[in-house]
Amino acid sequence: MKKPQLLLMGLCLLALPFSTLSAQSPDSVSQKTKYGPLDLWGIGIKASTDGFGFEVVKGFGERLNIRLGYSTMNIPISQSIPMDGFSATVEANLKFGGANLYLDFYPVKNVIHLTAGIMQNAMRHTLTVIPTSEYLYGDIVVPAADLGIVVGEVTPETKISPYLAFGFGNTLSREHRVSFNFEMGALYHGAPQLSLTGTNMLSPMASENNQQVIMDAIAQYKWYPMVSMQLTFRII
Repeated sequence: MKKPQLLLMGLCLLALPFSTLSAQSPDSVSQKTKYGPLDLWGIGIKASTDGFGFEVVKGFGERLNIRLGYSTMNIPISQSIPMDGFSATVEANLKFGGANLYLDFYPVKNVIHLTAGIMQNAMRHTLTVIPTSEYLYGDIVVPAADLGIVVGEVTPETKISPYLAFGFGNTLSREHRVSFNFEMGALYHGAPQLSLTGTNMLSPMASENNQQVIMDAIAQYKWYPMVSMQLTFRII
């Protein structure tokens, strides 16, 4: 084989890797980093200290997710307690949840994220004291049904509550159809508000003074701790 032919063949072999790289890398990079408005959508199911619910997740680029969701939870409690001169049952219902709008930012892609957002806070806790025995008032026996009841209701000071959190995992994976996220944060709802009402002989228990004493005792609990786990399925 002549020398010019050998030289031409060598140059072709040297140029082959560079031509392959230049032909493939722009497309592959653009496919990995550019997403359209119809890309990166998912649906998540979550369990948290604020209830059970779902979220619709939209991804933007490689490091941002927006979540719109709703959660709810009701915890009924019934407890018998002794009162002064009679016995009663306390019936309570603790309600948590609400609609949320969160933004996730990933300083460490797919591993660690910071979350901020707002929540329409539907927290509402009710407590009812119901007498279950008669009451001896001097020589008069007052039936339990005539003693009345006391109802207390606790609600958040702010109906729209800011939320801050720190999490592990991804709320919407770019590489896998299913992703898992663990999150720890807090919801600010301000000083809890209390409303007390009473009927019949138990109405003095719902006095303004008693209401203020209880509100002063719970005023320090302005933040509600949040721990959540979420499983998200990427649909697009």
